[in-house]
Amino acid sequence: MIMHAWLAALYGMAGGGALAALPLFFARSDRFEPMPDDSDRQKNRSGREAASAVTLDEVMACLPAATLVLNDTRLPCVISPEAKRQFTNSIGSIIRHPAFQSCVDRLLAQKKEESQPVETLIVLDVPHYRIVRAWFHKKTVPDVFLSEGYRKGGGAFSSRTTLVFVALHDETEAVLAEQQHTDFVAFASHELRTPLASLLGFIETLQGPAADDPVIQKEFLGIMSEQAKRMQRLLDGLLYLSRVQMQEHHRPTDTIGIADLLKRLSDEVSGLLAGKPVRFQVQADGVQELCVQGDEAQLLQVLMNLVENALKYGLSDRGKRNDDPLGITVSCVRAPKNAGWPTDPGLVLSVEDTGPGIPARHLNRLTERFYRVAKTASSVQGSGLGLAIVQQILARHDGRFAVESTVGEGTTCRIWLPLLSA
Repeated sequence: MIMHAWLAALYGMAGGGALAALPLFFARSDRFEPMPDDSDRQKNRSGREAASAVTLDEVMACLPAATLVLNDTRLPCVISPEAKRQFTNSIGSIIRHPAFQSCVDRLLAQKKEESQPVETLIVLDVPHYRIVRAWFHKKTVPDVFLSEGYRKGGGAFSSRTTLVFVALHDETEAVLAEQQHTDFVAFASHELRTPLASLLGFIETLQGPAADDPVIQKEFLGIMSEQAKRMQRLLDGLLYLSRVQMQEHHRPTDTIGIADLLKRLSDEVSGLLAGKPVRFQVQADGVQELCVQGDEAQLLQVLMNLVENALKYGLSDRGKRNDDPLGITVSCVRAPKNAGWPTDPGLVLSVEDTGPGIPARHLNRLTERFYRVAKTASSVQGSGLGLAIVQQILARHDGRFAVESTVGEGTTCRIWLPLLSA
């Protein structure tokens, strides 16, 4: 009986202990993870991949600067929204630039404990002229932070991937401002010296020998007025060109109807043609539905510059053409295929005149700032800024510009612009 009592007591203690342990077991059961089968393991892995990819994108999206992330194969893993906004059409050119690739190579070649941030200056010529400073820093992170296409270890937590983080800063405006300041000083010292010398000479004459001669005073004052207006035109052209260059890498977003643009051109030109032997016409048939994305004031300025050039040089040559009226025609058509223009849908605006024409040796340099056709080829000279302004505005609009000319027959200036809708 005593033995049975001891056994009963032992069983009771064991049973009581198990019962007492049940609450603890259930309390900890939510932390117990049984060995997953293949399907569960795949689900967990996919979940971690999606979460990690979103996390990296979200981190990059929070950065106020333009940033990129490249893996050790130099492929861009993440491009921040700010980088896409600032460098919409230039990111590929930046990544492929030799200076960019050289910094990435140098950084990846460094040992982990010796890795130091590097920086470089990237100068782009296409699709737009831009100057970008880039800072590079290398960091090794767990493989799961990357999307599957950029992983080396299959997404395991134990594997790690080396990333290169790049911060981009656009220095185009600052560099162009400094360059424009230098150009302006050089231009002012060269171009403004002649009219200023003339003005000073006339003033000295009027103050001295011609002080009491009204005929000479009237003649000299007329010349002084022309010289002052010449300086004003030069300065106005420089200031306008400077403003256009500052905006070159900011694409305009307004929708411009070509029919409305040509109507405004006709209204603006009518004042210039008053009393002049000019036959001006606008051919706008079939352009009612054509639209481009742009800045209407700047595109109008482009057409006005071309028409004013045709007037200035064409009328100066009028005596050599038996006093026939100068013909100027502005037209617009859809860009033909296989005509040397970009393959994207576009339109071609043309300004054609029957003026003296331009020798072929000058055509490739007409859009250079301050370049002017020699007096032997033209009886008048401009400031050398009109076509430079045209080129800068069209670069901002992702357009193209071409000049065709035959001496003695006339000149045709053609503008290609991408259509907003085909």
